[in-house]
Amino acid sequence: MGMSTGTKKALKKAVKKKNKRRRGSWLFIQHGDGIGEVFSKLLTQFAVLVLIACGVILLNELRASLNTKQLNSDLKEIWQSYKTELGDSLSGLGIGEEPEELPAAKQLLAINPDTVGYVYIDGTDISLPVVQRKSSDGNSYYLKTAFDGSANKAGTIFLDYRAELTARKRSDVLTLYGHNQRDMTMFGELKYYKNDLDFYKEHPTINFSSNYSADVYKIFAYFVIETREDQTADGNVFKYHNYIDLDRSSYKEFVDNIMERSQIITSVDVEYGDEFLVLSTCSSEFEDSRFVVFARRTRKGEDTSVDTSSAVLNADAKEPDWDVIY
Repeated sequence: MGMSTGTKKALKKAVKKKNKRRRGSWLFIQHGDGIGEVFSKLLTQFAVLVLIACGVILLNELRASLNTKQLNSDLKEIWQSYKTELGDSLSGLGIGEEPEELPAAKQLLAINPDTVGYVYIDGTDISLPVVQRKSSDGNSYYLKTAFDGSANKAGTIFLDYRAELTARKRSDVLTLYGHNQRDMTMFGELKYYKNDLDFYKEHPTINFSSNYSADVYKIFAYFVIETREDQTADGNVFKYHNYIDLDRSSYKEFVDNIMERSQIITSVDVEYGDEFLVLSTCSSEFEDSRFVVFARRTRKGEDTSVDTSSAVLNADAKEPDWDVIY
């Protein structure tokens, strides 16, 4: 005996309902799901949420990177449009006369009054304004603040708040800090100097202009260094950033510590009375490590070029205490 019309309709309806439930059952918990199925769906939901969160994070990273690159490009264009060739605006300045800021500095100061200079390395994307904040948060504020004042984890290159860089006074050691960005913005390209003699030979100088003077600095050393006492066997850490104004004793201590650690040996000489530029960024060898580049300001009347033919890697360089660190 065949099924009645009403029974067939009821059966079709039940099958359709079951199929519909199955089609939407891979993610959402439904009535009749077993314990294993409920657990599986919860894990799937968690995985989907993680995937969405990762997507949002990646999009934010991309947006921040693009914003940083665009801002840096705009600032570089401003600088190149107004930059001054090598020279000092203080030359020929009479007693009591006020120094005049360089044309490019005026443009950048109009955007950010904390501007104290501009740093660039020819042939790289390191071409960035430098700021300084003379306050208790001077060495932290610009870690996550862009040059235009917007929030950005790429931050801005900044001068140590303790240093002096004005029209009338200049500290012996100017230490600039910048992030080691994965997208190679900020100080991201400094890592190419590590154990790469060819990169050094192609980029042996750093151009740094204050608001009043355009100068070339000759790179003479660089290395990776620890920052914490517990990362060394004897508890002694070379705190390069604490050297600001040098007498003969502190000069010798500063230079000796640099030379024994330097990954390279160059033709660039240093002597008491020289002025130094230090570029400091995070490094990836171990937690809280830093990669630091040291350069000497070109002396008055000195050729700004560097003979790199004799440069070699330093096989005897003092390295971090790997046994303690790891």
